[in-house]
Order: sequence, then C-alpha cells, then structure tokens
Amino acid sequence: MSADLSRQRFLVIDDQAQARDALRTIAQTAGAFAVEFAATYQDALYRIRNNTPDVILCDYMLGEGRSGQQLLEELRRFDLLPDETIFMMVTGEQTYEQVVSAVELVPDDYIIKPFSPDKLLLRLERIVARKTFFADYYRKKRQQDYAAALASLQAKLGSEAGRPYRFEILRQRAETLLASGDPEAAETAYRGILDNFDFPWAHAGVARALHRQDRLAEAREEIERVVAGTPNYFDAADLKAQICLAQGDAGEAQRVLDDAAQRTPRNYLRKRLLAEAAALNGDAETARAVLADVVANDTMPGAVTPEDRLQLARSQVDARDLVSAERVLLGLRESEVQNMALDEQASFSALLAVASPEKGKSRFAGLRPALLAAELRPDTRLDLVRGALEVRDAELADRQAAQLLGGGDAKRVFAMLRKLYALYGREVDFRELQKQIALRRIHHA
Repeated sequence: MSADLSRQRFLVIDDQAQARDALRTIAQTAGAFAVEFAATYQDALYRIRNNTPDVILCDYMLGEGRSGQQLLEELRRFDLLPDETIFMMVTGEQTYEQVVSAVELVPDDYIIKPFSPDKLLLRLERIVARKTFFADYYRKKRQQDYAAALASLQAKLGSEAGRPYRFEILRQRAETLLASGDPEAAETAYRGILDNFDFPWAHAGVARALHRQDRLAEAREEIERVVAGTPNYFDAADLKAQICLAQGDAGEAQRVLDDAAQRTPRNYLRKRLLAEAAALNGDAETARAVLADVVANDTMPGAVTPEDRLQLARSQVDARDLVSAERVLLGLRESEVQNMALDEQASFSALLAVASPEKGKSRFAGLRPALLAAELRPDTRLDLVRGALEVRDAELADRQAAQLLGGGDAKRVFAMLRKLYALYGREVDFRELQKQIALRRIHHA
C-alpha cells in the first residue's frame, strides 16, 4: 500500500535548527500535509499534549541531558500517545538498534541519518500498514474490552495478513492477558513466545506475571537474568526492584535503582521508586534528597501531586528534619487536603502530628474513629504508626502494625516497622505483636 501523507500532520523534534529544516524538507518531499517544530523536550511535550500530531519524527539526542527515548517514556507515562500516532526515532547512532531491541517502550520505527525522502516514505508505509492492521485491536484495548481485544488478536493470528506481525500479535496478546488480570495465562503466553525466540522483553513479561502471582523467588530469578544480560533495559531494573521490595530486600532494590537512576537522571518515576526503596532501607537522607529533586524538577504539568509532597514530608520526618516536613505539609492548601481521599488525609494528619504536634495532634485525633476500622493502603498504615507512636496512642499504633504484619506487604514494611517501634522505645511490644501474628497464622493454618 502507499502511505497517503496529504492529510497527516508531522511534528519534528530536534534541538538543532539546521536539522529541523532538513527534516521538514524531507517530510514535505515525502508528501506531508503540515510540519510543525519543537526545539526542546518541554516544547515537544506541550505541543503533543495540546494537539497530538499524526506522525512524530524525533531526534534521539535532544540536548540538556534529554533523549528521544525519555520523551517516549514520558508520553507513555501520561497516556499522551495514542496507539494510532506514529513515533519514529531519528538517530545518527548505528548502535541504536542494539538498545531498542531490548526494551519494551519502543518507537514504531527508527531511521538512521542521513536518509532520503524515499527511505522515509518506505518506512512510513510499513508503519501505516501495521497501524491499520491493528486498528480494531487498539480501539477495543482503549475501551478496556479485553475479551474483544483478545478475540481480535486471535483472529489476526490465524489470518494470512497477520503472518508478518506474528510476534507483535503474540506480544500484544500476552500484555492484554496481564492487563485483564489473568497473570497465569499471561505467563503461559510469554513462555510460548520464548519457545521460539529469546526476547528480553518476553523474559521480563514472565517475571511480571510471576510477580502478580506472588511467586517472588521465581520472578526474581527470571528478571535478574534480564538485568544482567541487557544492562540498558531500565524497565527491567525497575521490575527487579519492585520484586526485591516485595521480598523485603530493600537494600538490593535501592542498589539497582540507584544505578539505573544515575544513567537516566530525568526519569522521575524511577526516582520515586528509588526514594521508596531508600526509605524502606532506612536511608532517609537519600530518600529525602531524591524526592526533593522530584518535586523541584519533574516539570510536566500535573506531574507533581499532593501525594508526592506527602512522600517528601514522610522522608523528612524519617530524617528527623521536622522543620522542613512542617513547611512542606503546611504548604498544601486546605482545599487540597479536604479534596484528598481518606488515605491521603490520614497520612497528612499523621505526618503533621509528628512534624508539628501543636498543629497536627488535634487533626489526627479527629480522624481517629474513621481510621480504626478503615481499609487503608500499607504506606498509609505506616504513617499512622508514625503518628500514633508520636502522640502515645498505643492502641492505634498496634492495630495498624498488626494489620501490616498480617498482610501481604509484611516483608516489604517489616524493617521500617521495627525501626519505628525502636525509635519510641517499644521494641518489646513489637516482638510481642510478632508473636501474636505468628500464633494467629498457626491457628488458622
């Protein structure tokens, strides 16, 4: 088929004016309807967010320590790139193929400079054909109609037109099974792919499916091979860290994430995970420094949330920098606090009770009746333990700690719980709680 570009809007992203002009000329020669420019990373985000183009030609090196790969990750993070939009990486790096073949968040294609309009048109024709082939699947997936999406993929797999896209269909099928909440079937699907080809992303998919099944030792063994074999596959490092945290190995999680974050300094989702690992590893100073960086520099509109500021205050409380924690907490507007869900309101009041007892204690006490029986997230329960120990509310602290020790996140939070009880001289009480939970499990076994 021939790609009709007469109605397609292009966005050319490059920090060099001469390169932008060259790409515009090539796109127009290939038949593009309109070509817009973005000279910076932030300008590109703004333009895509406000008026998504049909085709994006993005240089790999964007200046200021940014890359086209980071831009692609950011667009996926905020769901700003519809499946139908074409994202093509433009690079002068001959080694780019080695990088992109290993990762999950890949562009639709890449093209190595210099290239001609004919070569660009040929690449676009191939992408348009693929996008057209998967169009009904994209629509059903976006609607979260997973059964229909899987049925569409199954029909495509058995069709003659689907032969060139066999591995892409199998990959989409495995990812859809995982998204639909069927990790067992997803594991089988990923392993079926590996029977034919040793894709790093398929190994990572197996690890992710095992993680969802709480088969943590198997998941860690699988993902460690991926991390060792593909050191630039940073999403695999993130997954390994999440598995390590679930196992209670916050030290290894922090080590892996620190290495990945040093090589991807603008990936603020990774830095949030690093801060979590550092906090659970007892490294409050690193958690505080990383979160301060996130809050100051994650400049995507809406990226920094009240929850991020709560996490920063939490790290400051753990570092015993109570003045800074109070400043961050009181910097949240009262309307923001009132609009928070119960979990966030509980964390806010508990952390304020520690950072500024005279301002937070009464608010914390006012929420107490709702907190005793509410279903809360593990991190919220940890905050309640912090606040309750500070105000000497042993009943509330012990209830929250018991819930954590008896739940699925026990390994992840155990070291932090023990540290908090030790901080307030209640080590003996914590050991007694452990015994009670262990006896309860034996009784119910």
